[in-house]
Amino acid sequence: MKPSKTDESIELAKYVGQRIRYFRKKKGLTQRQLGEMIGRSNNTISNYETGIISPEQDALFAITRALDCTLDDLFPPPGDNDRMLDRAATLSEKELSFEELDFLNELIKKVKSLQGDDRKRFLSNIR
Repeated sequence: MKPSKTDESIELAKYVGQRIRYFRKKKGLTQRQLGEMIGRSNNTISNYETGIISPEQDALFAITRALDCTLDDLFPPPGDNDRMLDRAATLSEKELSFEELDFLNELIKKVKSLQGDDRKRFLSNIR
């Protein structure tokens, strides 16, 4: 009997899938094109992106090469509060365009790079 997935592993599979989708779209690829690049079907890519199945190790490495990203880019940072921001962005994917999500991601990176008064001024200007 196959063990059932835990809630945590399901959440991780969905997170990784959403990150694959994000980087695939950023690169301007269809599921079919990505599948051809890594030797998988477009249905398999769709299943990765929805979290129905998790890519095996060899597929993960092929995906990162095809999408010009790292393994760290696909997984949530351990114990990092930014995970909540990533989750909010990926959950909003249906409501926001890819360009809007990319813009928000760049804003978050900018805020993280600033400290003290610079950060306060930047956030104040956005508000």
